[in-house]
Amino acid sequence: MKIIRESTHISGFLYDQPVGELPALTHCGETLCARGHKIGSHCHPGFEFHYLSRGSYGWRVEQETTDQQMGDIFINYPNELHATGPQSYPESHFLWIGLHLNQLGTEGKRLAALLRRKKCRVLSGCQEAEPILRGLVSQVINHRVHRSSTILAYLQTFIALIQQRVMSTKAGADDDAARIPYSHSVQKAVSYLEKNLDRRLPLKELAAAATMRHVPHFCAQFHREVGVPPATHHRRLRLHAARDALKQATFTITMVALQFGFNSSQHFSACFQDEFGVSPRQWQKGA
Repeated sequence: MKIIRESTHISGFLYDQPVGELPALTHCGETLCARGHKIGSHCHPGFEFHYLSRGSYGWRVEQETTDQQMGDIFINYPNELHATGPQSYPESHFLWIGLHLNQLGTEGKRLAALLRRKKCRVLSGCQEAEPILRGLVSQVINHRVHRSSTILAYLQTFIALIQQRVMSTKAGADDDAARIPYSHSVQKAVSYLEKNLDRRLPLKELAAAATMRHVPHFCAQFHREVGVPPATHHRRLRLHAARDALKQATFTITMVALQFGFNSSQHFSACFQDEFGVSPRQWQKGA
């Protein structure tokens, strides 16, 4: 076992070739990443499945960035270079496994062929994967009796789940109907934030929209599920919308700043730089 000790990791571990008699399981791990965590470009010989149990994230594969939300599974294909996306992402928590699917019987081979045909990148609303992966990792760590056969049973269940999700997903697109990343109250709050990007929202108003009376309890639940406080998530939404607006050459930075609820162009520019690593002016020129 390799303990992950980096400045942007709060905690984590990685097992390479964890079960000698099951070479199809190439690696597995779990990590809690701090805000701003980055992973350099790398690849694996088999498929890799990342389950995000907390926060939000982004991946870059061949210069294309894909967003991942809580409850999603991100898929890397064999020998495919991938890295963290260009943004600064919030605190997040991952479970992941690497598999040689072609070594996992008929169903494994079928799933590998299906993934290549469908070209799936993100599978949404896969909360059932978390207990499967946690059970698998627990077996790897604790060396219980009949460990190999139990891990193989977990892998077969995982393959069946991924196959089910892929079959119900349109090629090249997320299955939005399956995306239920948050509890009912937090989902209502997130939807309310997405519909009100022109101003900062008081926490009391947002808690009311989520049908929760106790503001501190609402903020704690929101932070626990989304990975960041409500104000931070709302600012990110406003900044992403503002970035899209800056593509219009007729919009000045001040106009965009005021349109999305920032008090001044200076404040907007500082927030934009912190979120995307470039100034609004640099982004607008590039866009």
